[in-house]
Amino acid sequence: MSLLHIPSNAIEWVGLESYNGAAITQGISAVPAHVVFIDLFQHVDIRVNTADTIIIHNGATAARAGNVTLIW
Repeated sequence: MSLLHIPSNAIEWVGLESYNGAAITQGISAVPAHVVFIDLFQHVDIRVNTADTIIIHNGATAARAGNVTLIW
């Protein structure tokens, strides 16, 4: 996935959803929005939180652990 941060305006993205139901994902948002699932069962996703931040969201009923690597 590639993210483009437009400071104080929005985050734009394009990428590929996780294996289960893999599909291209793309969009732009300044408000909370799903970006991409990063686990097999599509419970854990990266989301836009604000125009300047992203969050990792766990929608599963149990704890999940992993790594997200940002390269810039």
